[in-house]
Amino acid sequence: MMEHPKNRLAEKISQGAVAFTPSDRIIADYLLRAYPLSLLQSASEIADELKINTTTVTRFFPKIGFRNIREARTEFRNDIAFMVKSPLDRFRNQGDQSTGSVDSLSEVMEMDLANIQNTLSVLSQETVALFFELIGDRHKAIYALGTRKEFSLAYYFFVQISSFRNDTRLLNPANLIDQLANIQPGEILVVFDFRRYSRFHEKACRYVSEGGGKVIVFADSPIAPAASLADCLFLINTSGPSIFDSYTAGMTLINALLFEMVKMHRSDLEEKQARLDSLYRQFDVFKFQQ
Repeated sequence: MMEHPKNRLAEKISQGAVAFTPSDRIIADYLLRAYPLSLLQSASEIADELKINTTTVTRFFPKIGFRNIREARTEFRNDIAFMVKSPLDRFRNQGDQSTGSVDSLSEVMEMDLANIQNTLSVLSQETVALFFELIGDRHKAIYALGTRKEFSLAYYFFVQISSFRNDTRLLNPANLIDQLANIQPGEILVVFDFRRYSRFHEKACRYVSEGGGKVIVFADSPIAPAASLADCLFLINTSGPSIFDSYTAGMTLINALLFEMVKMHRSDLEEKQARLDSLYRQFDVFKFQQ
């Protein structure tokens, strides 16, 4: 089974937790919260960030199974390969592990549940509040972008937001540049950026950001190219037992955000839904309808 590198780090931290001091717990929390960028920092940089002694940071890494911070950083470099490998590379490394049993299906579902829980564990109230502040501004149009498989999440986000925001647009990757030209300063771009990270995502974020717009990014890692350009960043666990990543946690996060947005825009939603129901009846769309 493939394992996300962050989960390996969390396991090492968990195994050493019995010997942690209060300062160690602060370091452990930071390493997971800011992973993987935290492992690119030196001991002194981490100490400065957390306002603790550099020696305390240096002594932390042997407690979680590394000889020193350099060894931890070496393992992180291997994690980069995890994030950029193609499905074909992963297929060759994985071999034939399929059993076709109920246990296999349960394993997949359990991993999806873990993805949802891990995504929730790093979700901050500040990020959620900023998202609602940006999306709630009715003077700013919203544009959703995802290429390849990420398009599925972008489309779902677009369809749901369109239920109460008429100024929501879904960007078509096949005609992206022409559509980007329509985005005005101050408007919002929502991007879904997962490995192996399309160049279109990063370039679109940079264009909108430099043009005075706001960028909301849903990504699987803080090292995702679009993440560094985000005004609002959501991190989503995408670990999967097969050669393909799972976007279940991303769908769940969108649903959770929409739940709050429906409450915030109840009158708009009711008004538009009434028009839709009238049109559904007029066009006799559904097999069963009132």
